[in-house]
Amino acid sequence: MSQQNLFAGLSQVHDRLLDDYANGQAPHALLLTGPAGIWKEEFAATLAASLLCLSPNQKPCGQCEACLRAKSSQHANLHRLALSGDARSIKIDQLRELLSVLSLNPLEEGKRVVMIIRVDAMTVQAQNALLKTLEEPQSSDYFLLTANNERAVLPTIISRCQFVRLNPWPDEQVQALLLSRGVALPRAKELAQLAAGRPGLALAAQDDQRYWDTNILAGKTFFAVKRLADIPSASMALKDARDSADLLLDLIEQRASIALRASLISPPSAPASDIWQGASRASLTTLLESVFAARKLKASNVSWQAIADQLLFTITKEIYQCQWS
Repeated sequence: MSQQNLFAGLSQVHDRLLDDYANGQAPHALLLTGPAGIWKEEFAATLAASLLCLSPNQKPCGQCEACLRAKSSQHANLHRLALSGDARSIKIDQLRELLSVLSLNPLEEGKRVVMIIRVDAMTVQAQNALLKTLEEPQSSDYFLLTANNERAVLPTIISRCQFVRLNPWPDEQVQALLLSRGVALPRAKELAQLAAGRPGLALAAQDDQRYWDTNILAGKTFFAVKRLADIPSASMALKDARDSADLLLDLIEQRASIALRASLISPPSAPASDIWQGASRASLTTLLESVFAARKLKASNVSWQAIADQLLFTITKEIYQCQWS
């Protein structure tokens, strides 16, 4: 499956951006947001390849020297900034190093592309420093930014970018991707369903027993509580799950997002068996906001037990309308 064909036809938004970047109508700054695992970074890389591609026809062609160098991260006019290792944020010193390179003329003729992955993980200082460059970019410079949590991106950054919110993939597209990677059909169907539109998660979970174990844990805890009386046993089961906290938060966000999207469609699109179907949009939005807050608390080393308990209470209150004093 070629780089272009991977995203072509995925959605009207994907197709429009592919056309714009292939036909010289790309904005100088694009911000792609959406849940983790929906391949925002991979899509940004495809758009970057379009800008650098030397083919006079279909862009990115995937065959020219520029496309091949971009794919291997060897193109002199392609720069990338992202979280490194176990770092929780992108610091201003990292950005300054990039900006010092951008202050010079491009090493090669043509467009220069800057990918910043997880701009929402940049410190406020770093985001403010980036803002100055976005306000007055060189004519040859194009910025491709991604964010999982748009609320963590400064409004001034958003205002300087073309803002695009990407949705999870249809299950059949995730399944097709898995089949193209050699995954057997039964396993591909199961992975696509569990991944809830996130190809990155589906591929990561393919041979990851921890992913399956965490799904089972989520099913017995966050997805099982309906009454206040259910919380103590769920809390006990989650007590030692801090190492799986990020994935658990991803799974809650997935399910809440699915239910919220279904609530926006009339008649509802979610299957009758889908949990949280029928919850109000306000309740689902509150739950999603609680997940975003939980991520920040975890990054601040707040007790995982306290974070998990608060989410359990939020689910019972918002989804099942249980009250507590």
